[in-house]
Amino acid sequence: MNFQRPSSSRSFAKRSLASLGLGATLLLAPLGCQPLLLPEEGGPPTSTSRQGLRIANSLTTQDLVLNAISTNPESLHLLVGDGLVPLFHPLTGSEYLGQQLKDMAAQHFMAYLVGCALEEGSSVDWMDPLTETVRTWEGKAGLCPDWESGAPSEECKHRVSACLLARNNALGRRVELSVRGEDPLRPALFGLESETRPVEHDPDLGGLRVPSYEACVAEESGGSRDCGWTGDFIGRCQPGQPVRLGAGGKAPDQCGLEAVLGWASDTRMMLRVCAGLLGCDSFSERNLAWSEGSCGTTGPAVTFTCPTSGHFNVMAAPYDSTQTGTVTVKVETGTPAATSYKLSEGAVFRLREGAYYGTVFDPKALAVTVFVDSDGHVLGKSQVVTGPVYRRMYSCQAPEWYDGLAYATNRLCAVPGSGSNCAAHVTGKCIDPVNRSFPASKCLEEDGLLVSGDGDFEQCYDPQKGLWQEPITVYLHQPCDLMRPGAPNETCLWRTPRSR
Repeated sequence: MNFQRPSSSRSFAKRSLASLGLGATLLLAPLGCQPLLLPEEGGPPTSTSRQGLRIANSLTTQDLVLNAISTNPESLHLLVGDGLVPLFHPLTGSEYLGQQLKDMAAQHFMAYLVGCALEEGSSVDWMDPLTETVRTWEGKAGLCPDWESGAPSEECKHRVSACLLARNNALGRRVELSVRGEDPLRPALFGLESETRPVEHDPDLGGLRVPSYEACVAEESGGSRDCGWTGDFIGRCQPGQPVRLGAGGKAPDQCGLEAVLGWASDTRMMLRVCAGLLGCDSFSERNLAWSEGSCGTTGPAVTFTCPTSGHFNVMAAPYDSTQTGTVTVKVETGTPAATSYKLSEGAVFRLREGAYYGTVFDPKALAVTVFVDSDGHVLGKSQVVTGPVYRRMYSCQAPEWYDGLAYATNRLCAVPGSGSNCAAHVTGKCIDPVNRSFPASKCLEEDGLLVSGDGDFEQCYDPQKGLWQEPITVYLHQPCDLMRPGAPNETCLWRTPRSR
């Protein structure tokens, strides 16, 4: 097949930015199986210096492996040769890259690339060639901040590649992950949250925020309103046991006792408790309890039954949506519920999935080519190849998986079960508990030295024994979080959690 390669010279005709509409790329993000309850393990060290790298996993495998940016040699040459801001500038950016953005999958890929590379607060404006409006890709993880204005280093490209692969899933259904790794020049980059906030974006709503987290457009009051709430923290408890917590009130089944749980500001406050990690609306099945006040007072407190997942999260809001206030939630301790609150990132995301490493930015290592021609036609989407599209991308699996190969194939291949159009080579166990040397084990370390105890695989080999120094390790909340519906149960079964 012959592929036309239009000129890579710059850009769209000049026009006034003031006359262009503004927009933002929406990050959608996979469907989970029934949760598998595992024994708890000690959490890794935490850092309060920055928010941990919790990112949404929702780049579809199809968009990752077949798009006109990363599976296009000409686009890749341009992409790694300059900064993201100048390359995609709405007026002066690369004409060729702008043409390739007529492929929606290329737009999705770039949204995730910018999210991996740039820091929160940094962004890249670009011209949507389909709507002729200026839109914005937002930074998040900050793995390669220098790429904002200049060409990336090899180390940067490797970290961003690993991040892109970690954020891949088959369905594009948003699930949050904890990603861990090392950067010797920035030791705190992968620090974990000491206290973890609830998840705000609902995969059942296409990745949109839970409505209750949005601001109220008019004055509202009372606990049944679904706007103006904020997430507090995440807790853990023994399923089926009664849990009590409050922010200045007594639990409603203990009004005769003296104990007041927590406190609030002078503003009258409310609480809502939701099952799992995701916030909820008033009529949601996840809504376990709510309180405008308890035991004849305005101090909120609740009693609820711990859900089967063993996790809950708390939301807070002022009674009157026009006011502001704060809460300090306290839970009842020393009961059969064994309740703990304000869980760390390590305690919430404690299931080690595996490591991702390599590069997607090697034009010579592509198994397919996709591009948009001068007439705006996207060519190359129907190609099917056995194995990986990116021949220098690799994935190894944690040894706890019952069938790591089956899991990885479902996770990484656009055609599951066939091993076709995969995003990476599936190499095997990151660490084999019996034989810790290559080739049985693909990585030299299962807990990098920079942040001891966070359980990140480091120094990982490809099948040719090439050593990669920038892997990213993914941790999940539940083992089936990223599986396709209908996948065999054994694809997301764990043997036992490892001990450290």
